[in-house]
Amino acid sequence: MPIIKPEDWEPKGVASLEPAALNAIQENDHNLCVVASAGAGKTEFLAQRADYLLSTGICRAPHRILAISFKSDAAKNLKDRVRQRCGPELSGRFDSLTFDAFSKGLIDRFGALVPAPYTPSPDYEIAFPGFRDWNDFLARHGYQHLSGKILEQAVARCRLPIETLNPKNPEWKDVLTRFWTEYYRDKNLTQLTFSMINRLVNYVLSHDPRLVAGLQATYPFVFLDEFQDTTFGQYDLLKRLFLNSNARLTAVGDNKQRIMVWAGAMPDSFTTFAADFDAKQETLISNWRSHPELVEIQHAIAVSLEAASAKPDAKRVRNVDGDVCAIWSYDDRASECGGVASWIAAAINSGEMTPEDCAVLVRFKPDSLEGELGPALASHGVRLRNIARNPDGANIAIQDVLTEDVTQCTMALIRLGALQKAPDDWHAVIERLSLIWGLDPDNEADQETLQDHVGAKVMELRSFMETNAPSSDSCAALVQSILEFIGEAELRSTVPAYRRDKDYFRARTGLTCLLKESAEGETDWATVARNFDGVGQVPLMSIHKSKGLEFHTVIFFGLDSGTWWTFEPQDSEEMRAFFVAFTRAMQRVYFISCRGRGNRLAYVDDLIGDVGVDRVRGPSPD
Repeated sequence: MPIIKPEDWEPKGVASLEPAALNAIQENDHNLCVVASAGAGKTEFLAQRADYLLSTGICRAPHRILAISFKSDAAKNLKDRVRQRCGPELSGRFDSLTFDAFSKGLIDRFGALVPAPYTPSPDYEIAFPGFRDWNDFLARHGYQHLSGKILEQAVARCRLPIETLNPKNPEWKDVLTRFWTEYYRDKNLTQLTFSMINRLVNYVLSHDPRLVAGLQATYPFVFLDEFQDTTFGQYDLLKRLFLNSNARLTAVGDNKQRIMVWAGAMPDSFTTFAADFDAKQETLISNWRSHPELVEIQHAIAVSLEAASAKPDAKRVRNVDGDVCAIWSYDDRASECGGVASWIAAAINSGEMTPEDCAVLVRFKPDSLEGELGPALASHGVRLRNIARNPDGANIAIQDVLTEDVTQCTMALIRLGALQKAPDDWHAVIERLSLIWGLDPDNEADQETLQDHVGAKVMELRSFMETNAPSSDSCAALVQSILEFIGEAELRSTVPAYRRDKDYFRARTGLTCLLKESAEGETDWATVARNFDGVGQVPLMSIHKSKGLEFHTVIFFGLDSGTWWTFEPQDSEEMRAFFVAFTRAMQRVYFISCRGRGNRLAYVDDLIGDVGVDRVRGPSPD
C-alpha cells in the first residue's frame, strides 16, 4: 500500500472535522490530552488519528498502535471504525483492547516469569468478589473493624512484593499477605481478580525490563479512551510501560463523565497525566450526537459539574415532534411500567423509532426492572432485552457475547446462510478468514480460492437450515460446523484472549447459549439471526453499561430518592451518572419518577426545570 505524505493526508469517511480535532490528529511531537465531551465523536477522532499514523507511515510496519478502552463493546466499535477508515491491511496493526484484556493477555504470555510466590498457575480462574466477599474475608481473619471497600482498593493499589509495603502500617501488610495467600491456596488453580492481574503485570514488568522494552518497541503510539475512568493501578501500569519513553500517548475523555470513582477511578486522572507525560491539551467542542434543544439541557447539567464547561456546538438536526425531554411522574409501579410500555409500543408502531433505537436505562440492577417492564412490553408485542443478563447456561453477559471474536466470525456466516442478502457479512467473513488463515488480501489467486470456499460453505449452511428447523440441537450443530470450517486452532492463534481453554470456551459457550435462546419458539433461521443481534428488541441496561453508546430515544427509570438514596447536590459522582444517562440520547430523553419507588429529587427538577424541562403526568396504560 502506498504511503501518503503527512501534508497530503485528508480525513476519510467524513465531510469535515473541527480544527481542534485536526490539530490533535496530526500532532506528532507531544503526548496529547484531548477533552471530548459527550457526543464529541471520540471514536471517530481516534479512528482518523489511527488512519493518519498508519497511512502516512509515521507508524510504519512492524510497529503497531495500542488502543485501550474500558468496555469490550467500545473496544470493538473502535476496531471496526479503524477497519472502515484504514482498510484491512493497515487496521491489522491496530490492537483495540480493554484494560483488563490487555493486562490479562500479558499475564497469559508472561505469567511464568512472575517471581515466586506470586507465580500464577497457568490454569488460573478469574474471580469476581462482591461486597459480601470482601467483608466475609475480613471477618474470617479477625479484621471486622476494617472496611471491605478499603480492602478492595488496597488490593488494586498495592505493589508487589507485599514485603516492601510501608512498615508504618503492619496491619494492612498482614491483611494483604493473607488475602494473596488465600487466593493462591491451590497452587494448581490460582484465583485472580482483574486488579490482582494488574498488580502481577506491574510486578513482572518491574522484574524484567526486557518486557518493557519489547512493548515499547511494539507500540510507539498508544490511545487511551475514556481516560477519566482510569484507576490508580491502571495508571501505575501505564507509567511503568511508557513514562519517559519515546511512545506518544493520546488520552481522550471527559471529567463530566467520570462515574467510576466507586470502583477506584482516579479523581484527577487528566491533571496527573498532563503533568507526568507533559501532555498538550486540545478540546473538542462539537456534539455530533444530540440536537440543539438537548444540548442546551445537557449544558445546564455540565455547568453544574464544571462551571467553566464550554457549550458544545450541536451538529444533529431534530426530527421528532413534541417534547424532547420531560420527567414523567407516576403514582405506582404498575401504572409506571404499563404507561411507559404503552408509549414505547405506540412510538414503534407509528414508525418514529425501531425497538432497538429505544434504550431503557437504570442506575443499577436491570434484572429487577426486567421482571416488571418485560411483561408490560410483551402485552403490546414488544420484546425487552436485558443485555446485562447472562444467557441461560453461560457465564458471560449478552453485551459481552456480542463483541467476542468467535461470535463475530460465526454469526457472520450464520447470517449469510439465513438471509437473502448480507453483503457486509460477506466482506467481514472474507476479511476475517484472510487474517485467520494467513492469506494475502492483495493476492488475487488466494482471494479467489477463499471466496470459492466461503461460497461453498454458505450453500452448505443454507441446505442445513432448509432441512433442520431451529432448535437447541441444530444450533449446537451449526456452531460446531462453522467453527470446524474456520478452524478453532487457527482462530485461537489469532486472538490472544483465547490462548487459555477456559477463556475460549467461556466465549464459545456464551455464543452457543445465546443462539439457542434466540431460537426458542422460532421456525426460520432469519428470525433467529435477528433475535441474536437484538433486532426488534428494546435494550435494557445500567448507566455504566451504556457508556459510549447512543440511541434515538432514552428512557431512564428511577429518578427518585429510592433509586438515588445517596444523592446530594454536592455529590458530583451522582450528577455525573445523571449526565451520562442524559447524553446517550440523540433525539429525546424521558426520566421516570414514581412515588411507589421514592420521592422526587427537587434539586434535579429545579436544575433542568430552569431550561424548560417539565414534570408531567406520564403516559397512561392502554
